[in-house]
Amino acid sequence: MRNFSLVIALAASLFLASRVQADEEHGHFDVVPYADGGKILTGGRDDSTLATVTELRVFGYEFGEEPSDPYFIGDPGFNNGAFAIGLFPNNGLLPTSQTLRFNLITNLEFWDGSGAVNFAAAPADVDLGLIRGSSTGYVSGTGVTGTLPTIGSTGGSGRLHNHLSSELRFQGSSNPLDPSAPEGLYLLGMTLSLNGLEDSDPIYLVYNNGLDEELHELGMEWVETNLVPEPQTWLMMGTALVGLMAVGRRRLARLRSAS
Repeated sequence: MRNFSLVIALAASLFLASRVQADEEHGHFDVVPYADGGKILTGGRDDSTLATVTELRVFGYEFGEEPSDPYFIGDPGFNNGAFAIGLFPNNGLLPTSQTLRFNLITNLEFWDGSGAVNFAAAPADVDLGLIRGSSTGYVSGTGVTGTLPTIGSTGGSGRLHNHLSSELRFQGSSNPLDPSAPEGLYLLGMTLSLNGLEDSDPIYLVYNNGLDEELHELGMEWVETNLVPEPQTWLMMGTALVGLMAVGRRRLARLRSAS
């Protein structure tokens, strides 16, 4: 019984440690796509702080940081540069001369910051543009218009550092003098794809428009808890429980042989 309590305590401490790490990971992280085991995995890289995380699937961004153009930002970024050497499996490389793409798995979702976190379809008069070069796709609460861009080529090195731009539109206009888009969090889910590799697990972009950062953090934590499974934590818990069961079986066998 004492061992069982220790296992539960260990599992709980591991879970709490993972939550603390997730809290610390929030920020303006570029997505770090890399290949491992024939699949695209994702980590994160903050160029301003140089913080690097090898496993990350929820990314937060802020509208309103440029007062003259509050509904346009140069994020998300995708970066598996040389910083990954020695830190990421396979030094963070992707197959060379391939095009990295994204595939939307949600329409645009929205939470206004009131009450419990509850993402639902974005208001009908709002959409979010994803832009690179001459390609722009606008994602609303009901679908996509335009042409979604690609992320970019891995070139001869197997590395890339490209940014999409994001534009939040209200009633079809991005003019800062027009009425503001509703304040709240805007959510998009996507997977990453590249020829020769299995698609990534879903990643989620959580954009903040005008809410306190505490609410942004709360929304990201909700996404991590409800939309992103934590297989490693449960695997560790399961391994510990299997070990405990084996100890119990050995003890039972000894008791039976002694009797």
